[in-house]
Amino acid sequence: LRQILWNVVFVVAVGDVGNSCASRDSCNSVQPMSQEESMDIPVAGSCVPAKVLIQQSPVVVIALHPWGPLGGSMDDPHPRTVCRLFSSAGCSTVRFNFRRGIGSGSTSVEDVRAVAAWFTEPNEEAGGRRLASQVLIVGYSYGSMIGAAAAAEIPAAVGYAAIGPPLDYSWALYILNGAYLRRQAADSEGRPKLLLAGTEDQFCSVQSFQQFISELPEPKQALVLDRQDHFSYFKSLPKVLTEWVISAFNVRSLQEFAQGVPADMFNEAQRM
Repeated sequence: LRQILWNVVFVVAVGDVGNSCASRDSCNSVQPMSQEESMDIPVAGSCVPAKVLIQQSPVVVIALHPWGPLGGSMDDPHPRTVCRLFSSAGCSTVRFNFRRGIGSGSTSVEDVRAVAAWFTEPNEEAGGRRLASQVLIVGYSYGSMIGAAAAAEIPAAVGYAAIGPPLDYSWALYILNGAYLRRQAADSEGRPKLLLAGTEDQFCSVQSFQQFISELPEPKQALVLDRQDHFSYFKSLPKVLTEWVISAFNVRSLQEFAQGVPADMFNEAQRM
């Protein structure tokens, strides 16, 4: 596995991975939707292709995918499962493809910030409305550390979930930048965090996972699933995420969460 990652890092050129949106039509009007729609979300003079579902909820859930050079995309079952779970509860959701694959991860963090801003800042395509005011980030594998780091730079972020963080291979996935992403992830005092790993995860030992947990401030919940490998967390996500949201955000259901994080909790997280 280590040799495969080295080969990928040095064979694939650093740069865009085909997510150019120059030829794609932009959306002229953004309205509440009954199902996911394909959109291009602008970021730094370019854009990311996304699957978006907008609902009458103050909460948007951003679901992040695994490493692109090994086949990761927004169509991976993990972001698909996350979006299906939260959209059925009434939240807006978005999954998208990162612009770059090989690199430090900084561009991917920028992608997450831009997607969050598209929802939480006045949106011209929505007649100047804000489509959401609260952001929950759920990242899997490569996307787990990207989402955790990005949350520190998104004022509207109410928390994050890091599913299967590939801590033992950060040298390959986040070239020369893994330590910085961990520090950013730790800039999360007051924001609920879910950390999920497995005893048979090929990319993260339990020891590495426990060390990462120790670096993070409260509130946090960490789970290690017995006999869980890296590639099938999606089977456990509906139950694990539902139970975490209910506990961490002091709500009775995902449907209540979709109505918005309680103001006192959200304001406390913003002050941290």
